[in-house]
Amino acid sequence: MNSSIEALLDLQVIDKKRLTLKKAREAQSGQVDDAAKAATTADATATAAASEVDKLGALIRQYTADCARCDQTITDLRSQQMNAKTNKEYMAIINGIEAAKLEKTNREASVKDLNAKVEALQAKAKAAQDQAAALKTKAEQVKSTNAVASQLTAEEQELQAQYDEIRGKLDPAFLEAYERLVKANHKMPLMRIDPKTRSTAYGSIISHNMIEQIRMGKLVIERGTNCILYVDEAGPKKAEG
Repeated sequence: MNSSIEALLDLQVIDKKRLTLKKAREAQSGQVDDAAKAATTADATATAAASEVDKLGALIRQYTADCARCDQTITDLRSQQMNAKTNKEYMAIINGIEAAKLEKTNREASVKDLNAKVEALQAKAKAAQDQAAALKTKAEQVKSTNAVASQLTAEEQELQAQYDEIRGKLDPAFLEAYERLVKANHKMPLMRIDPKTRSTAYGSIISHNMIEQIRMGKLVIERGTNCILYVDEAGPKKAEG
């Protein structure tokens, strides 16, 4: 087999290992981003709940003040009952007392409902704050134990060194064709030809002339797939795609 093809097959093995490691590293980095985003969302939830608690608190204070006003009104009107000179004045006082009582009852019911809402919102805010704190801690832990996406792991650096060593010995034409296909995310940069049937993995039949060119060490690219073709007389030893 052409030495350049053998070198490209070695590069392909290295590339597959590097891609696997890169995906794992980026997934770990993604966990940091996901946790940070979730923490931001939890913070926003806690802030919104706290803001709503403040608004309801203002209403509760207002309604509580209204209840106190109603009590004072009732007290004042009752003190006037014995001094009513006419039945009309007396009934006006009675009606005023009843109106104040009704308003107080309504305000007390509203305060009760609002206090229940405040309690629920405070619990929601507390849960969101706890969640945000836990997510921030998780993000920091993942970040401190895993490399960020822009940094290569020690294993990746070793593979890069192996790649560079092989790359430096390759025929430039073969290297350029291979790296162009890899950059384009080609699924099968190198495609083996069965030496007996002259067929490829896609079922196409390669001409005798092209087979001879490959055996002579020339770079041959299959037009339909853009794959770099090679003939392995000993059989497929390395994965193609």
